[in-house]
This record gives sequence, structure tokens and C-alpha cells, in this order.
Amino acid sequence: MRLRDGYEDLAVGEDERERWRADPVGFVRDRLGATPWGKQREILEALRDHRYVAVRSCNGSGKTYVAAHAVIWWLLSYDDAAVITTAPTARQVSETLWREIRQIHAANRELIGGKLSSTRLELGPRRFAFGFATDVAERFQGFHQGHILFVVDEASGVEAKIFDAMEGSMTSRHAKMLVIGNPTALSGVFYDAFHKDRAFWHTIHISAFDTPGLTGVDDVEAGAGLKPAATGPVADGLVTPEWVERAGKRWGKNSSTYQVRVLGEFPSAATDTLIPLKHIEDAVGREFDGPIRDEAIMGLDVARFGDDRSVACVRRGPVVTGLWVFPPSDVMTTTGRALDLARQHGVGKINVDEVGLGAGVLDRMREIGSVEAVGINGGRKANVPERYLNLRAEMFDALKQRFHSGEISICDDAELISELASLKYSFTSKGQIRLEDKQALRASGRPSPDKADAVMLAFAESEEDLFKMWIL
Repeated sequence: MRLRDGYEDLAVGEDERERWRADPVGFVRDRLGATPWGKQREILEALRDHRYVAVRSCNGSGKTYVAAHAVIWWLLSYDDAAVITTAPTARQVSETLWREIRQIHAANRELIGGKLSSTRLELGPRRFAFGFATDVAERFQGFHQGHILFVVDEASGVEAKIFDAMEGSMTSRHAKMLVIGNPTALSGVFYDAFHKDRAFWHTIHISAFDTPGLTGVDDVEAGAGLKPAATGPVADGLVTPEWVERAGKRWGKNSSTYQVRVLGEFPSAATDTLIPLKHIEDAVGREFDGPIRDEAIMGLDVARFGDDRSVACVRRGPVVTGLWVFPPSDVMTTTGRALDLARQHGVGKINVDEVGLGAGVLDRMREIGSVEAVGINGGRKANVPERYLNLRAEMFDALKQRFHSGEISICDDAELISELASLKYSFTSKGQIRLEDKQALRASGRPSPDKADAVMLAFAESEEDLFKMWIL
């Protein structure tokens, strides 16, 4: 029954709420009367399944619309639910996400009930949603409800101190965070969620060319086929082909504005990033025509210190077929694990990082002689020294060319993507390309890019091939 002592509560049982929790898409569609399209459904399901969800998007994708529906889903699915929403300015809080919340409430007043103001919805003493601007970090502290959801809109413009304050309230195992926005900034928590911290986030990307107005269809439910693009309020608010065409003419398709507003990409103006994130993501699961019969090659990045890990990467031709992490161990154990992996996958050659403990692994592999073992020292002189400070910079730049030309396929590994996207370079006074070294990473508290190094080693070309690449 509905309570009338200042609040209204749902006359539903725990079984029905459990069904809502398990099926947010069904709740939004059947109880709130909305018609979320493919990427919106993906956001709802990701929020159900993951603790941290980050969505970078073009303009007009309906990301704020679906976030507002997620707020209502969260509040009605739990008895002890809190939602804290924020955006860089008070106007953005009130007139974007909370405008959508108010419209949802108006259309479903009987279902939702409660007390609603411009940025506050109270359904009971333990079930409420508040909207705050980000001018005072202390506002986001002290919330420790059993089920708490933080929603950050226009997340590129939110400072790290605000995220730190929210993180202090993420102590409950039922706490979750959804961050959404246009990828306008090349630094900050939102940027890091898709780069160096990607392993901790479930990430979603929405381009204008993913939306129903541009594809002409909407993938209704898995296995249910396709139907014409949705019509009505949701479709009316989505980006249109006409707007995309005008944007291309106005800003230019190579401009940073077009990348952000139309493609949902971080601008390519980050001059110190070696491999653009877009090229990395495009390579995930890339398929090539015809069978690949190339001999399998392994790259082996050997731990340099006792508490580090060793990583092996196996590839056939342009396709990375797998990554394996070995726990810290001695030279003989690491050698045995790598050779056993090589036998399982038909590896004919292993490129070994021969610096530190890798020298012992290389020597033992050559002594056994069951597979060709090639030692690679990234610190030595490059084959084209006028262009690169050392061989490591040269080999990673060659890997970058593969991503740029679409001649590589990698597995969907969040750590690998994070490490590749976080590779930074600079120039020496002689104009040589210099990669940020592992000592600098360790000093800054960032992990060593072991998986990225293993992939680089697996694709390391012979000295002759590298030299040819740069004289052509």
C-alpha cells in the first residue's frame, strides 16, 4: 500500500523489485514507457553489471536521457537507494539531467510518487536523489547508503577533487558510478577512464554514426532482427544526418570539434600521445580477409624485479591471438612457462626482452634450442638513430604505424588498451623521438606497460625490415 505520512511509496513486492534490478531495459521500457535504442540499452545493462561505467559520446546521442531513466530505475529498485548527480555548473545540473528527470516524473507520477523539486526527488527517508553543482567538494561526502549511485554529466569538465570526494562514499559494495559526456578534455578523471585507468572502468563509445538517425535502423533486442529507426520523443532528440553534414562543412571533418561533437572522440591535439585511442579501439577484434597461415611468434617481456610480472604475447601475422601473465618467479620457471606456451601454440620464434632477468631466460632458451630465441634490448642504439633515441622508441613507432594503417588486430583486454593509449613520447634536442621510460613511470606511481611491451616485442621486425620502413 502507499504510505501517506509525508511520502508515497510503491505498492510492489520485493520479487518485482528484484525483476526490475535484473532487467533495467525492461523496466525503462515497460514501466516508464521509454524506447531506448541500442547504445542506451547498453548503458543501462552496463550500469547493472559494472561498478564504474564511463560513456564518451557525440552530441545528441540521448546519453543524458538514458542517465535520467537510470536514476529512476535505481531509486525504484531498492528500499535504501540514493542517487547523487552532478555537472560542472548549477545550470547544467538543473537544465539537462534534472530536466529529463522532471519530465519522466511528470509522465509517471503515479508510479514514482514522492516529493519533487528542481534538483531533488525524495521517495522516502532512505530513498532520494539530489543534484549538486561541483563548486563545493564537501557536498559529495558523507553519503553511505546501502545502494548509492553517482551520476556525473559533462564529466570532462569535472575536477579530480570532486571525483575524490565521491570516491570516499563508494565504500559500500553496492555503490556505483556513471560518468557521461563529450570527450572535450585531454586530461582529468574522464580522460583517464578511457586511457591509463581503463582497466577499472567499463567504457562505452557513441559516435553520431551509431545513432538510429544515421543508421536508419535500431537493433531492438539481441536476435530479434532490425526494425526502422524509432520515432517519437527519443528519436526526435537524437542527432540527425543534416546536422552531421552541416558540422562537417562548418568545422571540417579533420577538426578537433568534429572529432568531439560528431565522432565522440577525444581530440587528436594530444601531441604527446603515441597511439591515438581511436586507432587502438578500431584494432580490437579486427578481422582480415582469408586465412592467416603465418608462423606464430611470441613476444616475451620478462620481469626485471622480483615483484614484477612477465607477460607473453602470441600473434599470427597481424593478429594477436592471446596474452598471458606469469606471476613473479625465477629464470628457470619463467623459461619453462614460456616454452610450454610456445609448444601449445606452435610458436616458431620468441622475441625476448633481454634486459635484466630476460638475459638469463634468453640464454636458457638458446641452450635448450627447441625454438628460435631472439634477444631484443630496447635501450640500445636505434637502426635509424637520427630519428629515434633508442631501439624501443623505434619499435613502438613501427607498432604505431600498424595501428594507423589498420594492419593489426588485438584482443579486447582493458589493461592492454590502457597501456597502449597511455604511451607518451617527446623529442630530444636533436629531434629524436623519445618514449617515456619505465623508470619515469615507476617514479610517477604508474604501472609498467608490460602488456604493451609484450605486443611490441611480438611485432618487432628484423633490423633490415625496420631500416627499409624508414627509407621508403
